[in-house]
Amino acid sequence: MADVFYDYKHARGDFQESVVEDVKGMLSLYEAAHVVSEGEQALEDAIFFTTKYLKLAISSGNNIDPNLANRISHSLEIPLHWRMQRAEAKWFIDAYEKEKDVNPLLFELAKLNFNMVQATHQADLRNMSRWWRSLGVATKLNFARDRLVECFLWSMGIAVEPQYGRCREWLTKVMNFVLIIDDIYDVYGSLEELELFTEVVERWDTKEMEKLPYSMKICFLALYNTTNEMAFETLKDQGWDILPYLT
Repeated sequence: MADVFYDYKHARGDFQESVVEDVKGMLSLYEAAHVVSEGEQALEDAIFFTTKYLKLAISSGNNIDPNLANRISHSLEIPLHWRMQRAEAKWFIDAYEKEKDVNPLLFELAKLNFNMVQATHQADLRNMSRWWRSLGVATKLNFARDRLVECFLWSMGIAVEPQYGRCREWLTKVMNFVLIIDDIYDVYGSLEELELFTEVVERWDTKEMEKLPYSMKICFLALYNTTNEMAFETLKDQGWDILPYLT
């Protein structure tokens, strides 16, 4: 991909005037260059050049459309490639509404799509909240972080499409247990208790948990049941036994 950018540069290494004069094109070049991988010097050069040019363009006030200037400032803060899709969708819908040549049909479809996907995510979050309350770990382990919504938002950053609800569900559960276990190691357990807890998890046997403190028993049994439930659902729906890869 990096080779494409050489077509827009002079032999001396700088970008052609036709590219520089197109502010929208420079913004697109800036965004596209952020798919850079290590060692792609052409993309690194494009990021450096377009960042410098776009900052100069909005600071000089050279008759740039205010909406375009707003898009440039937004992109310079964090490139599109690094942002969460659904948050960006809302931002772009609001920004598009201010454009002079708004397509009413496209605008209404965008809002409808956003609201439908948002409704799916809200339903997913309600299901996760019910699971979290019924699990009871947050109330029993009051030293641990209760970050259900943050974990769910993290899962949305990975699997935003409505049809991937199961993926969001499992990612949310996994991240909640990561936080709880992290707090057990950092805040709660003594060295001896943590060594026992590690051994029980590695053995993956409920008979071994009798020697654990109460809070660690709660955590391990919740982890054990949730992991086995995920493995069972996969075996039932897909015919794949994933338990050996989870434990």
